[in-house]
Amino acid sequence: MLRFIPLHIFLFLFLILTASWTEGQTGSGKQTPPATGKPTTDTLKTIPQPAKSDLEGPVKYKADRIAFSVKARKTYLLGNVHIEYQNITLDAGQVTIDWDRSYMTAIGSVDSTDSLGNTVKTSPAVFSERGNEPIHGKRLEYDFKNQRGKVLIGTTKMNPGYYKGEEIKKVGKNTLFVKDGYFTTCDSIDHPHFYFKASKMRIKVGKRAVAKPIVMYIADVPVMAIPFGVFPMESGRRSGLIIPTYEKSSYGGNSLRHLGYYWAASQYWDATVLANFYEKTGTAYEGELRYKKRYAFSGNVNGRFAPRDITTGEKRTRWSLNFHHNQTISETMNLNASGSFVSDKNFLQNTSHRLSDRLNQVLTTNVTLSKRWPSSKNAITANVSRTENLQNGNLDYTLPRLSFSHTQSSIFSFDPKKSTRKKWYHDIYYRYNSNFLSRGSRKSTSDTLEIFRRESSSAWQHTATLSFNSKLFKYFKYRQSVNFEELWVPEYREYHWVDSLNNAVADTVKGFRPRHTFSSSVGASTTIYGLFELPFSPLKIIRHKMDPSVSFSFSPDFTTENWGYVQTFRDTLGRIRKFDRFTGNPYGGTRSSEARRMNISVNNLFQGKIIRDGEEKKIDLFNLNFSTSYDFIRDSLKWNDLTSRMQARASRDFDFTFSATHSFYKYGHQGSRRRNEYVWQNGFALPRLVRLQANARVHLSPRTKKQTPKPATEPVEGEPESEQPDITKNPLEERLKNFKLPWDLSANFTYSLDRSVRNSVRKRFDANVSGRIELTRNWRVQYSANFDLINKEITHQTFNIYRDLHCWEMSFSWSPSPAYSYFNLEIRVKESMLQDIKLTKTSGGRRAF
Repeated sequence: MLRFIPLHIFLFLFLILTASWTEGQTGSGKQTPPATGKPTTDTLKTIPQPAKSDLEGPVKYKADRIAFSVKARKTYLLGNVHIEYQNITLDAGQVTIDWDRSYMTAIGSVDSTDSLGNTVKTSPAVFSERGNEPIHGKRLEYDFKNQRGKVLIGTTKMNPGYYKGEEIKKVGKNTLFVKDGYFTTCDSIDHPHFYFKASKMRIKVGKRAVAKPIVMYIADVPVMAIPFGVFPMESGRRSGLIIPTYEKSSYGGNSLRHLGYYWAASQYWDATVLANFYEKTGTAYEGELRYKKRYAFSGNVNGRFAPRDITTGEKRTRWSLNFHHNQTISETMNLNASGSFVSDKNFLQNTSHRLSDRLNQVLTTNVTLSKRWPSSKNAITANVSRTENLQNGNLDYTLPRLSFSHTQSSIFSFDPKKSTRKKWYHDIYYRYNSNFLSRGSRKSTSDTLEIFRRESSSAWQHTATLSFNSKLFKYFKYRQSVNFEELWVPEYREYHWVDSLNNAVADTVKGFRPRHTFSSSVGASTTIYGLFELPFSPLKIIRHKMDPSVSFSFSPDFTTENWGYVQTFRDTLGRIRKFDRFTGNPYGGTRSSEARRMNISVNNLFQGKIIRDGEEKKIDLFNLNFSTSYDFIRDSLKWNDLTSRMQARASRDFDFTFSATHSFYKYGHQGSRRRNEYVWQNGFALPRLVRLQANARVHLSPRTKKQTPKPATEPVEGEPESEQPDITKNPLEERLKNFKLPWDLSANFTYSLDRSVRNSVRKRFDANVSGRIELTRNWRVQYSANFDLINKEITHQTFNIYRDLHCWEMSFSWSPSPAYSYFNLEIRVKESMLQDIKLTKTSGGRRAF
């Protein structure tokens, strides 16, 4: 715990002795002191390196007075003593060297005395080494013959706190004895708010410290003691015990949580094992293993284990396991893996205090290996995944998914060295993707019994795209693409008709079968600009940028008999029934209808030029986008709904988003859906509103005023240069003007409206509000809540109070929410290395599940 005088400090003291002895013998100084020992004034001197000295450089020293006593064989450096050797310095009020005893004494300087000449305040002697914190001592003594030293009331700062000892003795080359030493992280070293004190301590410099007994004091009151302690003093992570916290829960009663051990096994990995003791329901365990190698890999494995149900105390084994791994195999090859597993669907809800764990109902495991070849634009990915729904027990897995991709490339590359002008065929591009997918599932077929239906399928899909981009008539952008898809399946369906069932029965045929499909699209777009002047407004010009776009997509009906992908039968009523041979494959069945669709969109951007502080600035006012489509295949209701979206950001603290869906057709006869009749068929009418959603975000905080420097004024002759107070102003009012109360408030409002059914309007209006205010420099209050503004209810709210207690801190959290209420009070030491020294009071909360 305590490290006061490293070995190099005592070596430095020996160098001082050697340097002074050389000075006295050689008389290399500019002034030779008289034999009577009369003091003389000296300035900074440099002692040249003697031929037979162990010094590796010159020793520089200075003092107000330097005296030599030949008879007593002593050297005195008096007043503002400063000695330098390489990167080490010593500052003291007085240094005395006894040559006969080979003994040196350094004491601090007297800063002030009272009327009787008694010392009131002194400054300690200070040892300093460049790059390290200085060491202060009231009196320092060192015996060069025995290589032993002593420091009285020594203090220093070393991470993570401050150290002090009433008496420190050097009894060996690297061994120190400390009497009445203590440690604290409070920067008030002379009067700390808390500290650990030990009457005896043995320190192996740079190795370890053994202390006994150790007593923890708060406000000079002892609150805890242990017989002895061993503390590592090496830098870096160290193994050790983890101090538990006391809590109280609604199901387990009083409990000790997180009692355990931290094992710093090496620089590459460590582990933590924790135990939670519940008064009523037994013990639960937690553990985490972390590992990391820079530029290579990193990850962690953590889990929980409970041999008994901590909610009831019944004997029941329950557990959870999570892992995460990232590995950089090479510059172009990476491995990522993560996963979660639990013994039952309620384990996280019963054991975790985190709201995210309690609300999570889906467990996902994913492992991905990827490799890229940048020069050839190729990449390959291998993936396995698993997803489990904790509510119904359904399980979906992929084993494996293999993907190969070649990004967009030009078929005819353009070489500027061979041709100065780009031809039209240089704009023809292609890309290719190949995906193999094997997946399976386990679905529950009963709500009461654990009966599941298992399915599995696999297929291989190849996709190639040709695209062509160019300009038409200088102002229009033209694009065209053709997509080809080929699907390979290892099994397919063959159907035969059964008259008694009036249906077809499928037989699974094991064998390879391909399916070829394609689609194409063509489109054009342009850009139109407009300017509007506003002469009597700070907003001088509005710039309107409009991007209209139209495209046409086509794909044939692949369910006709000509393609051979489906079988057609006629039932007893004369209806034609189609059955897909590729049903059940991971990439879906065959497209059952021809597609001929036109897509129309118009994107608008409104910008403005505004003058602020004499400067002209361009700002984005808002975006307004519209889109719809027309289906040529349908015999009615060919127009799809019109969707619109507006987004505006007035400032950094306010933005607004609006989206809406309108229908061109009237309600159906039953009040829902649509009928083939335009809303304006019987007179002028705007498209019918179906859905609407608006979002607004507001952030409020006090503005910080820029400090303008006061102009320098020359003093008037005959007047003092110091600033005189203005007697015409009230000092209290001036202080209140400069009073600041930091705060901020954020609010998110969401309003939604659904009118998809006639005479039925569904509304929702929610608000999420969070605020913070710093009442003083040390007090901070935070509040967050979710409101249902239509029903005028608070769905969730949390209060947080924080108090800075200098070297301690207090936090209080309280949530009076109906679904899950709790409170937590914690007082802890600020220093992260002592984070386990805390007092905690909490309620277990009411379980929301």
